[in-house]
Amino acid sequence: MKKAVLFKSENRYDEFLAQLRSNNVEVVELDFDDVSWLDFDYSTVDFLIYFASFEYTSNSPFALIRVQENMHFLHKQYPKLKMFPDPHVTPYYSDKYRQFLFLQKNNFPIPKTIPLASKATIEFAEKELGYPMILKNRFGAGGDYVFRVENRKQLVEYYRLSTADLANLGGLKFYGKMLTKKIFYYHILKEKKMAFPFISPPLLAQEFIEHDSDLKVVVNGEQVIEAHWRRKAQGDMWKMNIDGGGIGEWSHVPNEPMESCIKLSKALGASWLNIDIMHSKGNYLISEFSPVWHHYAYKEKENFVYKDDYNIEMPLQESLQLEKIIVESFL
Repeated sequence: MKKAVLFKSENRYDEFLAQLRSNNVEVVELDFDDVSWLDFDYSTVDFLIYFASFEYTSNSPFALIRVQENMHFLHKQYPKLKMFPDPHVTPYYSDKYRQFLFLQKNNFPIPKTIPLASKATIEFAEKELGYPMILKNRFGAGGDYVFRVENRKQLVEYYRLSTADLANLGGLKFYGKMLTKKIFYYHILKEKKMAFPFISPPLLAQEFIEHDSDLKVVVNGEQVIEAHWRRKAQGDMWKMNIDGGGIGEWSHVPNEPMESCIKLSKALGASWLNIDIMHSKGNYLISEFSPVWHHYAYKEKENFVYKDDYNIEMPLQESLQLEKIIVESFL
């Protein structure tokens, strides 16, 4: 009988527990909130699962501290222990700057990107990228803290915010606007904690790419397990995130982006990897990647599109059962 550790988590814990038990796996339930997790002998189990949630909102530098500190520590102590999320990828999890460094250094196709590390890089970004341009906070997920910048004034304001220079009109406007948003009070009243309000350096200035769809690809080792397009729901959208109103479409996926995703998975040594691909003018550019991905059940939403030319080998009825495919990969 296989034996696994399952850490308590805010999301998908019950689903993973049920899946492990249905596969006759002996489950040890642990909790990072209980310091006894440090005393457990992990050499006695075959694998470990922790489905992480963002703490203090996704744009906080501390949003994934349990993954990037606790899981990283366990990986160093037990390097042969199989884990989800993949410890080879967790150092890059929700950190766009680290991802940029890896992708750029290893010559993967990415949008033209310039880290705003100094005032000198502002002029360089203007010259290389022009307006409009995209500014991405170092941390974040789901399109959070991604801005479209139309002019130098906005660019300088965001840069100053990233350096903690708050004594300027741009800073006052930014935080004043934050106070008008319902989500700000949702976190305070419902979650009993404030959303992380700051911007973390370095900001990533990126060329604005006109596109009406992007692609999400899930890779297990050297095999594409699932892929779907995210398309505009209306003409003025420039972010395709489904939680932000984008439409999911499961249809034909060309070989080029799939091969690029498999290449990235191999370069990282990843067992599980989720990649975002931008499609523009025949080019497929890697936007970001993650060891964990959100998913929707098969035909969960009425506005999702499922076409007959979908060409991934694993049927959607299987690949969209996240807990099942992850547990079975360990078995």
